[in-house]
Amino acid sequence: MITVTPEEISQFRSQLADSPEALAALDAIEECEGYLDDAVPLLVMRETAQEADRSLNDLLERCRQFLCQEEVREFLESGLIAPIIEPLAVSTGIPLGTATALSILVFKLGAKKFCQVPESGA
Repeated sequence: MITVTPEEISQFRSQLADSPEALAALDAIEECEGYLDDAVPLLVMRETAQEADRSLNDLLERCRQFLCQEEVREFLESGLIAPIIEPLAVSTGIPLGTATALSILVFKLGAKKFCQVPESGA
């Protein structure tokens, strides 16, 4: 399970202070004690009023093309998610809070690692 520390949540809060949806996503991550694997389905349910019909991996795959653009990847590698969450939400049709949590997840995984697709196509 991938977790976000209280210190990281605090840093993201100051970055995302102008976005109520992103702050609500950080609240949900805190509710889940930092566990992103639990927070993402919770956010999907809250934002769409539906059960998460896709697994976390399915959501990440849906975002991969956007998140792996060089400029976006550079933001993620430096821990800057504020400039990318809205474009991510718009380009993928994912609610803003969920996009916030997924961006943090890719930051935690490491954007370079996330964007390396094995040659086998898996």
